[in-house]
Amino acid sequence: MEINTKEQFGTELTIKIMIVLENWKFEDAEKIDILNIGEKVKPRHLYQYQRGNKSFELDAELIERSEMILGIDAALKTSYPANQNYGQIWMRREQRKFKGKTPIELMLRNKTGMKRVWHFLDCTQSWQ
Repeated sequence: MEINTKEQFGTELTIKIMIVLENWKFEDAEKIDILNIGEKVKPRHLYQYQRGNKSFELDAELIERSEMILGIDAALKTSYPANQNYGQIWMRREQRKFKGKTPIELMLRNKTGMKRVWHFLDCTQSWQ
């Protein structure tokens, strides 16, 4: 029996993303906005994705946003290894580097904001 690896990848990615956003204490509306899935998913259905009962429809946009979210999460864990939960605090704290905005504000604004947060946390992203 052959396992559908694309479907399996979609399920695993969905669960990983939902765990990260949940750990960051994102509201349901924020999760939908950051993933740009408002036309496809309603906030009341997110629990099905969190439990792995449904997978996101993967397209280039969602894969790119997922990569940035996972990259930011990894960079936060590297930056703050002594406190793995500090990411949720950092996300809601105003940052001088972002002109007094919180990382969440930038990330919810657009993909450029997400990239700014990722590049700030992970300097290797700027080496391209």
